[in-house]
Amino acid sequence: MTNEVDTIVPGNVRTRAEIKRIFGGSTQGGICPAIDERSVNLYSDPSVGEANGYYDGWLAEEDELGPIFEYTGAGKSGNQTFAGLAGSGNRAILRHAEQGRTLRVFTQVGRIPNSDTKTHLYLGEFTLDALEPYVWRRVHGEDRKERGVIVFRLRPDGKVQRSSGNVVPRAEKTTCELVPFEEVTAATLQSDPATTGMLPAVKKGRDKARSLRKAAENAATSGSFVVSEAFNKKMSLRSSTASHIAVRREAELTRTYMAYLQSVGHKTGAFQIKVKGLTSTLRTDLYDATEHALYEAKGSSTREDVRMALGQILDYSRYVRTREHTEPPKRIILLPAKPDLDMFELCQSCNVEIIYRSENGSFIGEAVPVD
Repeated sequence: MTNEVDTIVPGNVRTRAEIKRIFGGSTQGGICPAIDERSVNLYSDPSVGEANGYYDGWLAEEDELGPIFEYTGAGKSGNQTFAGLAGSGNRAILRHAEQGRTLRVFTQVGRIPNSDTKTHLYLGEFTLDALEPYVWRRVHGEDRKERGVIVFRLRPDGKVQRSSGNVVPRAEKTTCELVPFEEVTAATLQSDPATTGMLPAVKKGRDKARSLRKAAENAATSGSFVVSEAFNKKMSLRSSTASHIAVRREAELTRTYMAYLQSVGHKTGAFQIKVKGLTSTLRTDLYDATEHALYEAKGSSTREDVRMALGQILDYSRYVRTREHTEPPKRIILLPAKPDLDMFELCQSCNVEIIYRSENGSFIGEAVPVD
């Protein structure tokens, strides 16, 4: 018969020493990989997170795939990273599937009576969301300095412990903050980054096309998130190849167009939006500060994707304002190819423009800026 101290199931409360005996890892730090136990143990302390400008926990809003637990990466000061020693813990989370490790989440709930020893509630096993494994977010830390953090999106992998005490606090008011454009750039951390989903190289042509080609060449050096075969196998999502391709194409399309905007002297960024009463954080695809133009990009030009983009940009544009621009922004949908003609009519009826990429790599649309 298995003794209680020899096993830990969701809902159990244990000290870190007891957790280490079962799942390995360290008794120090927030992200604790365990090679022999094939585990990555994630420790969340609400008091520490709040002091550093973020909250870990369940989102109250679920999507069609179910619940999401947000976990903020390692690094208490400055921008978090995947690189070097400082990024080793974040890499361990990102690569858990291809390395055959299980993510296990624990949250600090108390202390042993008459002791400084903390106790932790075991929430269960998780895996990274397949299509959006993490997002970049801007927070204001304890010193009030703005910094970028990595927020991992974790999906339950079996039975988990959920309670109201582990839910991200709802926003007390609606806020919309202009932040630097940041994208998922994990290709260099994958064991097989060959399938980066790059868009075709831009051919020679007009000055605008040459600028776009240069932007695409620069973009190719930075990498974009790819899903390795091991990752796909862990997620059991081999049938969703088209979705993965669309995600990669969207990232490449956005980055290439942003590079073009910058090449003609435009300032770019994105908006981070929190809506009163919600726990989730919204983030726009791209914002042209020079033109006060908001972009929503899609990796395909199908009717379904255009309609989705239209809904998203109508939603986000309600909040996008700056000190210089108190009026609503221009609303533009960015597509990898020309959509059906009636999609232009649909978007025009909502005062939304379309920009799409032609076969020779240039971008077409009345809203495309020129030198």
